[in-house]
Amino acid sequence: MKIVRGCYADALGLIGAFGKVALKAEFDFTQMYPEQPLVRGIDDLMRFRDTNPWRGAPIHFAPERFFDVDDDRVLVFVHVSATGHGSGAQVEIDVAHEFTMLDELIVGFKVYASRTDALEAVGLSEEDAQADS
Repeated sequence: MKIVRGCYADALGLIGAFGKVALKAEFDFTQMYPEQPLVRGIDDLMRFRDTNPWRGAPIHFAPERFFDVDDDRVLVFVHVSATGHGSGAQVEIDVAHEFTMLDELIVGFKVYASRTDALEAVGLSEEDAQADS
């Protein structure tokens, strides 16, 4: 969990976690960007960052709750706020991030547009989430 918490403490997020992310880590943003294929490795993640619809826009990820799913996975409820690059419009959304770890390295990262879907995907219930609060 320390590595996951560190990703949110670093202004560069996952990219700043260099050395804590496996070279062939997989990043799944398909729930947010259905046309986007899975991203593999830090280089592809940086390309995605530089070409996605929010490139260059101020964006902030505020973790709200952390769940130890099992020995290898952590689920995080995250509040995201961003300012549109061209429009200046403020956007806020609540999402979930699933981290998969192996040997102290992040090997997988998935964004869920729905926290309910995220809980279901990792095998937790709404009751589990309420009990952990």
